[in-house]
Amino acid sequence: MRIALVVFAFAQFLTAGAVYATPDEPIRLELNVLENADGRCRVSFVIENKSQTALESLKLELAVFNRDGIVQRRLGTELGPVRGPKTIVKAFLVDGACEDIGSILVNEVTACTPGDANACLDRLVLSSKVEKVRFYK
Repeated sequence: MRIALVVFAFAQFLTAGAVYATPDEPIRLELNVLENADGRCRVSFVIENKSQTALESLKLELAVFNRDGIVQRRLGTELGPVRGPKTIVKAFLVDGACEDIGSILVNEVTACTPGDANACLDRLVLSSKVEKVRFYK
């Protein structure tokens, strides 16, 4: 009986470790809307965590380009936490008018907990509902 409990506990540990260490479900990130607000641009994202594992932190370094393809600013943003499976909306302000934004690049994933930033970058599936603004990695 004792051996059976040890085997069961070990199997649970391995299963939990596999889910924790190698989530393979996509993290869907949609650029949903840009809205002018008090001389700044409010950028709203819809984040969908398809995994059973919660994302405690998802920090992205974004590069915002103008309509001529010139980098206007680089931003660090925290999009977590996101329970799994769950969809949330996050918004943040960017200096300048929304009409000046031509594209947004996910330059890096600087933190992804649990997990590793490179794996989270690979899991990101990007889309945009904003016409004339490219959103890519």
